[in-house]
Amino acid sequence: MKQNYYKKNIDLSEAESRQLLTLGDSLIEKGFLRQFSGDETKVLIYLLTHLKEDNEIEIELPLAAGALGLKIKNLRKLISNLAVIGIISRETTEGENFFNSFLNLETVIKKKEKTEQFRNDSATGSEVRQQLIKSNSASEKEIAAALISFLPPANRNIHRREEIKSWLNDFETPMLKELVRRVDKWLKRQGGSDHLQGAYAYLKAIIDNWYQEEITSYEKLQRQDKLHRETKELARAYGIRSFSSNTAQLKTFQSWLSGEQALSKEVALAAIREAVRRKRDGQPSLKYVEDNFINPIKELGISSLADFRRWLQKEMDQKSSEPDRRDQNTSNKKEGKNKSAKSKTNNSDENNGNYKWKDFFIDFDKYKE
Repeated sequence: MKQNYYKKNIDLSEAESRQLLTLGDSLIEKGFLRQFSGDETKVLIYLLTHLKEDNEIEIELPLAAGALGLKIKNLRKLISNLAVIGIISRETTEGENFFNSFLNLETVIKKKEKTEQFRNDSATGSEVRQQLIKSNSASEKEIAAALISFLPPANRNIHRREEIKSWLNDFETPMLKELVRRVDKWLKRQGGSDHLQGAYAYLKAIIDNWYQEEITSYEKLQRQDKLHRETKELARAYGIRSFSSNTAQLKTFQSWLSGEQALSKEVALAAIREAVRRKRDGQPSLKYVEDNFINPIKELGISSLADFRRWLQKEMDQKSSEPDRRDQNTSNKKEGKNKSAKSKTNNSDENNGNYKWKDFFIDFDKYKE
């Protein structure tokens, strides 16, 4: 049965272009570009588009360096790197401004296939993962091999492979590459160099969390990681050292840092520290922190430390200008007592005076008689 294949050609050439380079997507998907660094890839493309007959290379180094945005010294080093891995078969002449050599096209195509064969046949799980972590790009096949390498060989069944295949469809490639890095780091902390019984379970726990939190893009994963780091900082400032002991508290911290009225980490930390400073007799409750600091600064739209300090100073100034009720009550009581005492004294004096004048008049009348 005859099969029809559709090939789409994207032409980036200009009218004055003399050489065209066709690079297929299948070759790139297999990881062809992964064997070169970014600058080495640029140099290789330049060499491939400046070939003469019989794959001879003759380039002017200043022109090439200018076109690629490189220094001539760095360009020479990159050319030497390509020579080491066999892309440039041999060097003929090298002047001050010119470079002459031959490009081994067969090596360019076949080197990737030999590398893949080596990986599949003799590389250990740890080596497969390290190659993936250090690479600038990766194919789905390489990611799948790195993920399943966390399992012992006897457990690498069709069920696990189908499970990994579903992850490749649901998550972005950079996310899965980051997943391999994290689990590999965990594995080394546990003392395992290749695979460990709990490694795949740890990996699957991360995947389940991604599904639960609906994290399907690398950008969203980075935001989630940032929120997790900042939540830990708030927890430490509040006095929590075991981050898995109280999930409700961590959720509260996260609510301060997310949503439409999200606070910056710096402002939230300042609020916690001020609450702790005021509650010297013990740790303040989260409700105390929210009622006295978090909710007010959210309502006022305070977004910087400078604004927070000004608001705090204003609050302190207002409180200091208000008289203490206890002092006021005491003062009123004293004043009342003084008035009462004074009133009694006046009444006593007045009464005493009356008695004196009365006695005087009595005496007067007696003398008059």
